[in-house]
Amino acid sequence: MAFKRLDSLLSSRIFLRAVAIAVALLVWFYVAGDRGYEVNKTLRLKVNYQNASPGFSVMRSIGEVQVRIAANRKVFENLELEKLSCEVDLKGLEVGKYRLPARVLLPPGVRLVSVSPEQVTVELTRLIEKVLPVRVDWEGAFPEEVLVDKLELTPPEVTVRGPENVLSALSEAVVNANAAQVLAGSEAPLEVKIKSGKGEPLSGGVDLYPKEIGLRVTVVKDVEKKDVPVVATLTGAPEAGYRIEETAVIPPTVQIVGARSVLEMVESLQTRPVDVSGVAQDKTVDVEPVLPEGQVKLLGSGTVKVSLVVRPVDNGTGYLRLKLPVKVEGKSVYPSWKPVPSTVSVQVGSTSGGPALPDLNENLVEVYVDVTNLVSRKIVVPVQIRVNSKEIRVLKVEPERVTLHAMNP
Repeated sequence: MAFKRLDSLLSSRIFLRAVAIAVALLVWFYVAGDRGYEVNKTLRLKVNYQNASPGFSVMRSIGEVQVRIAANRKVFENLELEKLSCEVDLKGLEVGKYRLPARVLLPPGVRLVSVSPEQVTVELTRLIEKVLPVRVDWEGAFPEEVLVDKLELTPPEVTVRGPENVLSALSEAVVNANAAQVLAGSEAPLEVKIKSGKGEPLSGGVDLYPKEIGLRVTVVKDVEKKDVPVVATLTGAPEAGYRIEETAVIPPTVQIVGARSVLEMVESLQTRPVDVSGVAQDKTVDVEPVLPEGQVKLLGSGTVKVSLVVRPVDNGTGYLRLKLPVKVEGKSVYPSWKPVPSTVSVQVGSTSGGPALPDLNENLVEVYVDVTNLVSRKIVVPVQIRVNSKEIRVLKVEPERVTLHAMNP
C-alpha cells in the first residue's frame, strides 16, 4: 500500500513540476555564479603612433604589442575586442630615436594585467619633397642604321615625398623603355621607378608623382657612316720644368653615323678638355669626343684614350728640376709601405759643367727608400738617389726625408 502511494506521488504532475522548477533554479544559480568569475585573455594589439608634429614621420617602429587583460566573464561576452587599441604619443618630438611607453586603452570593467614590451623604440624623421630628373634606361639597342634624333619625356621630372634620410641619397628617377617597341611606334605610358643609391628598390614610405610619364622618340633611318680623326684638347700647364712632348689619341679615328648633310660638315672631332695641370710624368686618360649638334651618333665604346708623354725641359742652363716618384725597395716584416710625400724634387746637372744635358728618361735618375730591417710602423727615413748615367750629377733633393707608413695586409 505504501509503495503504491509513493509511486503515485512520484508520477504526479505536481511532483514533476516541482522537480523541473528545482532543476531550472539550480542551472540558473550555476550559470549566474559562473559569470561572476574573473577570466584572463591574451591579445595582440596594433600600435597607433599619434600626435606626430607636421612634417614628421615614423621611420622605424614595432607594429604590435602583446597584452593580457582580465574582466568578468559577462563583460567579455559584450566586449568588442577588435576595438581595443594601444597608443604611443609623439607630441612635441623632433628627429631622433626614442623609447616611449605603450599606453593600452581599455573600457570600464577591464583590467590590464601586462603589456609586452612596456616601452617601444621609435625613430622619427623629417618629411621632405624633392624633384628628380628622369633617365631612360633602354632595353635592347637600336640598329646602327637608326639614329635617335630627339627624345622627349612628359614630364621630364617627377616629385618624390618621403623621409629626409632616404630622399637625400636620390639623384634621379628611371623609366625602362624597349628599343624595339619605340621603333614600332609604341607610345604607351612608362612606369617611373625610384631606386636607392645601391640600386635597390625603395621600401615603403616614399610617395611619387606622377607614377607614369610619356616618352616620345624621333628617329632618323637610312643614315650614313664616316671615319673621322680625333684631336686631343688640353687645358692647364704641366709642372714647372716639364713639357708635354707628345700627345697621342688611341684610336686615332672613330666612326660616326648620321644624316649625309651633317656628316659632310664634320672633318674631325675634338675631345673633351684633358687637364694637364701639374703633371710631371706620363699620363693616359679616357675621354669622350665632342659630337657636333645635329643628327650624329658615335659608334663603338664612346670614349678614346689620350696618352701624354711628359719630359723635363732643357732650358740651356745646365740643370733640370725633376719630380720623381719615391720607390720602395728591400724586404720588411710588413707587406707594403706608403711614402709621404710620394714624390720628391731632384735637381740634376751635367757632370761636365756645360749647358748640355743628355736625353733624360725615367730610368736615368731614380728615387728610392730602403725598408730592410725596419720594424716601426711609422718612421722618417732619408731618400736615396740612384743615377744611371755618368753624364748626370745630383745638385739638390727636396725634401731629403720622407715618412714611411706600414700598410695593413
